[in-house]
Amino acid sequence: MSCVGLIVALAEECRSLTSRKVPEGQSLRLDEGRLLVRAGAGPEAARRAAELLWGQGAKALVSWGCAGGLDPRLQPGDLVVPSAIRQPDGTLLRTDPAALQALLDRLAPELNPITDTLQETPVIVSAAAEKERLFRDSGAVAADMESAAVARVAAGRGLPFLAVRSIADPAGMSLPPSIAAAFDPQGRLHLNRLLSSLLFRPRDIPGLIGVGRHFRLALATLGRVNALAGADLFGAGQDASRCCTAS
Repeated sequence: MSCVGLIVALAEECRSLTSRKVPEGQSLRLDEGRLLVRAGAGPEAARRAAELLWGQGAKALVSWGCAGGLDPRLQPGDLVVPSAIRQPDGTLLRTDPAALQALLDRLAPELNPITDTLQETPVIVSAAAEKERLFRDSGAVAADMESAAVARVAAGRGLPFLAVRSIADPAGMSLPPSIAAAFDPQGRLHLNRLLSSLLFRPRDIPGLIGVGRHFRLALATLGRVNALAGADLFGAGQDASRCCTAS
């Protein structure tokens, strides 16, 4: 069993892997073969978390969490396990093909992930028109902020890499203005901003309820991946002699 390091941005996404609290920027051992870091949102936070996991003995890295849909065919809760991450300059970072196929085999027949390209974005893409433009220009089916940063660390350290992402907001959905305004440029949600904005924009409340429903569907899919693959994300029988060291 390989020693896998999982990079997860948000506390809510961590709950698809564990019921234990994970302080931001700290690591938590899930089991003998997995170590989780709640990174916080954005590429720099993801990079730091990936480097931390490498220092603690991770032999493979996984970017785990939600993504925004770009392909209008994708629905909330659909699973994307991409074969490549597209950077803003158009260059591709490949995921590990053998590990990808092994994971697909373990998820079948219950889950049938999409393996098309995932797009890196420096900030949250909140508007449906921007998602449409990204889909047209990139051909990527979904977007997130962290996976490419983790892939760059994996490539630099010679580690296999996978991304496991479930769609939270579909392509045709724009985040209500109150929700978009509550996020800072790094993608962190500020509850005080959200509540203040909703006082002046109560018409955004139905949209907020919809976002929450979609997010729960995405987390349910991630939880199913965890139940099906567990600690064996990269396949059984790999050397675990240099395993993760964390309390």
